[in-house]
Amino acid sequence: MIAKKIALGFGIAVVLPMMVHYGVSTFSPRPKRLDYQVENYYQRHQRATTAEKVKLEKEKSQMNKEFREHKKRFQTHLFLVSAPVGIAAIIVGSVIAVQSIGTGLIFGGIFALLNGYCWYWSELQDWMRFLSLLVAFVILIFIGYRKFNK
Repeated sequence: MIAKKIALGFGIAVVLPMMVHYGVSTFSPRPKRLDYQVENYYQRHQRATTAEKVKLEKEKSQMNKEFREHKKRFQTHLFLVSAPVGIAAIIVGSVIAVQSIGTGLIFGGIFALLNGYCWYWSELQDWMRFLSLLVAFVILIFIGYRKFNK
């Protein structure tokens, strides 16, 4: 019976962040690098005249800029969804009476938060990193104190 409880909690912990990630990807697709490359760039660059090389460089630069913008948009959306969902899962997991589901939700919430942070960390300013981590930390301490201080 204990193995089934552990498996259930583990399954929830793994599926929740994946569900959040691919849910966001469904509505705000993650950019694919191949979609933002100049076709046959190196072959064309080797055969190009100086003027054509300048044009190719501009085209490549524009594609890279578009890729970075699309990637940043995806990262922002992922963070803005995974942070509140992760925190909500942690809170809900702490009040659910079924231990394996609650534990799975708490771990899943933590992993969902990590997923959002890992993708968006480079874009966050230091004060935003600190403040958002402080909120998550305080919630975890509060839940732990409330739940286990008996």
